[in-house]
Amino acid sequence: MISTIPPSVKSHPPASSMRIEPRFILSIQGREFVKFEGLLDLAHRNGLTDVQTELIQVPGESNGNVAIIKARVQVERGTFTGVGDACKGNVNPKIAPHIIRMAETRAVARALRLACNIGMCSVEALGGDLEPA
Repeated sequence: MISTIPPSVKSHPPASSMRIEPRFILSIQGREFVKFEGLLDLAHRNGLTDVQTELIQVPGESNGNVAIIKARVQVERGTFTGVGDACKGNVNPKIAPHIIRMAETRAVARALRLACNIGMCSVEALGGDLEPA
């Protein structure tokens, strides 16, 4: 499923409310990534009122142990969705026992990025060795 922006989205809030504080940005291998906590902070400043998640796929042997979560977030401008996945092959080894929670974090982060008009990838979307320990 592809994340969507509903046609009922209201106009953008003032630019000052759309800025992520520098403390929430990480530079990894020359690229900038936003931390989940920064997305959450920005979403609250933009009227976050609801976050809901749904487990779409339970990880199991028949699906390669991939967890898939759909998230829906609501801010003053509208409602936004995102999908996140996680499996042992796309997470840090320390996170591998927690793939459902990582898939949920990734889904919410994607929805928050859409809701807050953030084009940079979230740190949580990174997998393997690039993900901070």
